[in-house]
Amino acid sequence: MRAGIAYGSGRKRRGMQSSRIRRMRESQSGERGLFQQAYDEIRRRILSGELRPSSVLSEHQLAASLQLSRTPVREAIKRLEQEGLVQSLPNRGTFVTELSAHDILEIYQIRERLESLAARIAAEHMTPDEVRALEQEIALTQASIAEGHITDAFAADIRFHKLIIAVTQNERLSTVLATFDDQMYRVRALLTQSSERLQTSFDQHRAIVERIQAHDGPGAERVMEEHLRLTCEWAMRLTLPVRPRAQD
Repeated sequence: MRAGIAYGSGRKRRGMQSSRIRRMRESQSGERGLFQQAYDEIRRRILSGELRPSSVLSEHQLAASLQLSRTPVREAIKRLEQEGLVQSLPNRGTFVTELSAHDILEIYQIRERLESLAARIAAEHMTPDEVRALEQEIALTQASIAEGHITDAFAADIRFHKLIIAVTQNERLSTVLATFDDQMYRVRALLTQSSERLQTSFDQHRAIVERIQAHDGPGAERVMEEHLRLTCEWAMRLTLPVRPRAQD
């Protein structure tokens, strides 16, 4: 009899422990979900330029806007700091990391070399269907510019470059360029300040496609290199402080 009671009590205890472990896992899963939600949204705001470089990040304000507690927001900010998108300064607070002219120069020095190579390879291997896909992105860019939809125009710009890179089927080249995706989103967010640059970029994209259609590898490489160099110069000018003109 006593043995039966002991057996039943042990089974009950195991059931309680199992239930407790399940609740703990569910709680941890919920916490991870809230952290991921906070991380994804804060990161999106930084990359899109909604949270500008050097702007202050307030845990309290972010938690309120995201309708979350401060704990997942705090953890999200820590991860973003590890990734270099956020910087905490003692006695000053937490800020969105600045994107300096030197940062942009470094990014474009690499892009200029690798994407120019990608354009050369694309001119040698691109199929008519792939060329039409590039032309479609150019058409979407032009339509977006005409309608004043700057964000859509830059989205088409991103797809244009990604299509050319994908055609190379060079996984190493694609992997290296993908490491700059976050920084490039921030640069493009900066460039949305200028519709003039968008129109110039559109014209240069057309020139790149013309060289690719002609299977002119060296020409495609040269035009892509010039396109990225001019974009780099434009972005750097936007990050440099405006100096007051000297009085006559």
